[in-house]
Amino acid sequence: MQIIRNEVRTGILVLLTIGLAVGVVLYLSAPGLFRPLHFFRVYFDNAAGVKPGATVMLAGRKIGTVRSIQSPVPLNERPPGHPTYEAVVTVEVTADSQIYKETDVTMRTFGLLADLVIDFTNGDPLSGLAQPNDSFVGTRAPDLAEIGPQIIQRLEPVLTQTQSTLAELQRTATNLTGLTSDESPLVGTIKNFDAVGNNLKGLTGTGGTIDASLNKLQDALNNVQNATAQLDKDNNLQKTLANFNASSERLRSVLGELQGTMNTALPRVNSILTDFGELSGRLKTQPWRLVWPSTIKYDQATQPAPVPPRRRVRERE
Repeated sequence: MQIIRNEVRTGILVLLTIGLAVGVVLYLSAPGLFRPLHFFRVYFDNAAGVKPGATVMLAGRKIGTVRSIQSPVPLNERPPGHPTYEAVVTVEVTADSQIYKETDVTMRTFGLLADLVIDFTNGDPLSGLAQPNDSFVGTRAPDLAEIGPQIIQRLEPVLTQTQSTLAELQRTATNLTGLTSDESPLVGTIKNFDAVGNNLKGLTGTGGTIDASLNKLQDALNNVQNATAQLDKDNNLQKTLANFNASSERLRSVLGELQGTMNTALPRVNSILTDFGELSGRLKTQPWRLVWPSTIKYDQATQPAPVPPRRRVRERE
């Protein structure tokens, strides 16, 4: 009897274990058997990569799975304003999922294996909860195969600009090479500046032209200083100025006496010239009077005035 009881208990335990395992599998694979589900349709332009059973998430939390995929969708059944959206994905989510009418639906990769999932995000509570079988317009996050051409397309202007910049840099490098060559004007100018600097150094250095000129000027200033010091010594400058004043006074008196002599002598010279003119005229008309000068008679009015004796000018000391 004891053996039979043990076998019955073991069988019951096995049955319970199998039932629990089947229940867990059914709960995970077919949640609609244990709790109510809602179905929604999401339109995409391309459903490549997504498979039935893919995870459906609400702001990153799993709420359901992909039930089915249909493509292409007839043109008259496509969402307004999106004629290129030719794939519709039907998802099943738990009935208590708060999916709003206005929300963003994105198909993106998730996890290390980059599995595609459908995620509902950024719902607007003011729009109200979505009703079963409502439709949404989803966007597909670009994968690596799609990002590559987009990156290349966006980088093409940058690459073109970079190419032109490199060409400009190459021309600039060529110009700099030409400017810095041995025969370039810039190098010649630098050499000229070097020569001018050496000349200025030679002029301003010790023993240069400017230094010699400054030394000569210093010597001249020293000589002038010595001369002024010598003049200041024993009042030589005052004595020299006094002698100069006395000499100027003597010169002034001599010039005054010379002016008076000239004023006296000039009338006499004029009279002599007049008499000489009359004499030459008479000789032209009466040349025999050279033999008998006594025959020459002068009028009293025309006789020359006697020359007064010359006064001797006393030299002023």
